[in-house]
Amino acid sequence: MSQQALHLMLPADAGWLAAERPENPLVTTVLLRVQGLTAARLREFLHVYWGAWERFRFRPEPYAGYWRWQESVDFDVRQHLDIVLDRFTSPQQQPWINAVISQPLPIYRPLWKFWLAPNAVGGGLLLMRIHHCYADSASLAQLLEQLFTASPQQHPVLYGAAHPADLERWLQCAKNWLSERVFGAEGPPPENDAVQTAAAAAGQLPGTFSSSAATALELAGQLGSYLAQPDDSPSNLSRPLTGQRQCCWSAAIPDARLQATAQTLGVSSRDVLAACITAALQAQLGLSPQALEQAQINLLLPVDVRPQLPASLRPALSEPGNGSGSERLLLPIDGDSFVERVYRIKQEVRRLRDSLQPLLTWGLTACNAFLPEMIKQTPLWPFAARPSAALASFDGAGVVRYLAGCRVDELVAWSPQIADAGISVTACRYAGQLRLTVVADHSANLDVQRFQSDCMVALNQALVSYLDN
Repeated sequence: MSQQALHLMLPADAGWLAAERPENPLVTTVLLRVQGLTAARLREFLHVYWGAWERFRFRPEPYAGYWRWQESVDFDVRQHLDIVLDRFTSPQQQPWINAVISQPLPIYRPLWKFWLAPNAVGGGLLLMRIHHCYADSASLAQLLEQLFTASPQQHPVLYGAAHPADLERWLQCAKNWLSERVFGAEGPPPENDAVQTAAAAAGQLPGTFSSSAATALELAGQLGSYLAQPDDSPSNLSRPLTGQRQCCWSAAIPDARLQATAQTLGVSSRDVLAACITAALQAQLGLSPQALEQAQINLLLPVDVRPQLPASLRPALSEPGNGSGSERLLLPIDGDSFVERVYRIKQEVRRLRDSLQPLLTWGLTACNAFLPEMIKQTPLWPFAARPSAALASFDGAGVVRYLAGCRVDELVAWSPQIADAGISVTACRYAGQLRLTVVADHSANLDVQRFQSDCMVALNQALVSYLDN
């Protein structure tokens, strides 16, 4: 049977299954506040539109030491939708979501599920959870954009996709691309032509060899440095995870104010958010002032590597897929002021500008699917070291959209705690508004509401100080 007939998974997808452990499921959660959405309307919408992506009808299944997509022969969207009729008040909504995100997804069905609470105070809540092997945050945000419409009378126009997965072709393309990175566009000479090639190119050999060797050494050097990174300093956020989580999300602020503040300071909006997270972490790590001065605290930053990948390996944003790596940002945890923190972060970002970390982590995650179980079970492989926190982004539509003819008032998401990060923060943008979401494991003994509040206080102080004055 051919690889295509077996539906063998692409390594960029299978690697997320190989990296997962029971105490840290790599699942993305999205919450929508949708006005007037009924159970019947949502069922029909999921059947017609969500199910049009063929991948969502398949579940991942171990196969001969690897992973494949197995079609769910009894696929029914009703098995993936729970209707919760409770009239959740605002204080009751967060405990309900905490309970849901701590539940494992059934492995005998496709690894995604929806919950609808149509009677929630403030507007119906639609909660979605989906495993990272189906799509990363950038891909998932784009899929939702295809399902949204500009008016309640419209229907989605461009949606759905077949489910091709040609593993053999993917591996050959990856081999060719890596060869080009090391040896240049012409690649290494064929073995049977080695003598003739060497004689013909004798004059060019020193320069060619020097360039190839330098590229190979750069790759090897950055890989060695990445794998040799130490874990963060021990703190409340370095305790082993349990799989039981708590989450929260902030009130909205205009995203334009954050962008304007960042422009005024000459930094990126991500730098500003990282500085605010640093300020909030100082009070949550459980470290003395003396220990803070010596502490090594890193922030994991997911990075979309699609622009750096060749077209043959690049998953289209309009289809489910994985094209993200990550990099570690050393935080100025001993910084005394917002200005000091944000500019030290800017300098650290400059240092990482030419880093291959995002591509390396994307490649190592893909390789993870082929490794023996002994290596797969190594803690934190392929992420090398455990960070204290992570900062992701989830960028929704810039204007208000409609889902199944119903107005979407809010959109927030919680990214997985990649690399066992003690706490994960996601900057969620929708309809010109910015919200911060926070998720942490119970083992951190962290007040996520206070942490989120500290982040927003630091952010609002920055907006007032550097934009309004």
